[in-house]
Amino acid sequence: MIPLNNKLHANVKIKKNNNVSRFKEQQLIPVTVQDFIPLSTEFPIVFVKNEETGQFISVAMMGIRSGVNLYCQDEKWSCAVAPLGFHNAPFSLIQTNENSDEVVVCIDEKSVFVNTETGDALFDEQGEQTEFLKQRTQALLSVAEFTEQTQAIIDIFAKKRLLASKQLNVKLTSEQEPFLLNGIYLIDEKALNALSTEEFEDLRTKGLLPLIYAHLASLHQITRLTIKQNAFEAK
Repeated sequence: MIPLNNKLHANVKIKKNNNVSRFKEQQLIPVTVQDFIPLSTEFPIVFVKNEETGQFISVAMMGIRSGVNLYCQDEKWSCAVAPLGFHNAPFSLIQTNENSDEVVVCIDEKSVFVNTETGDALFDEQGEQTEFLKQRTQALLSVAEFTEQTQAIIDIFAKKRLLASKQLNVKLTSEQEPFLLNGIYLIDEKALNALSTEEFEDLRTKGLLPLIYAHLASLHQITRLTIKQNAFEAK
């Protein structure tokens, strides 16, 4: 990823291509809290822990086995819903330095979306950003803001000791024994119900209860994912 430059990338164009097969080995896709409610109808939304930093992040499970995204084996995205940051490629935002909130838009020059022949231009003849680039930049900024909000909310869950490590068992046709899903954290309903009235009210006034209930409801989609995994392995 290198910073966008109106001279270096004067002739760069971005193809209109929704090829999602680049995620086909990514079982877990990071999501923001803005994704929780719409995505809960299709994917289990769970939390995983970064062992180096101790921070939790929210992810949509798109596969049962590590290294397999069941929804991205083909180029076309077939679901009615998708994570907000799913189609940011080939762009990303990178902080200019650790001590600054300033960010710069970067581009993956090796991406399949990047070429100099067809697609949307990034800069006009005067070297100014095109409307396309402005819209893509705004989308990146929105997702970055949502990601920051999400981390703050997950930190609240962690501080209230609501996140509990769970080992989930699923039945795969190809396995004689139940397949174990490890490294997953869920909102512990017992811990939620054990909160004091004051702490529970704090969650309510912050508008976090719908997010918790969407997460818990999404866990029913593990059955859907298991069926999809069995069908994938039966091919």
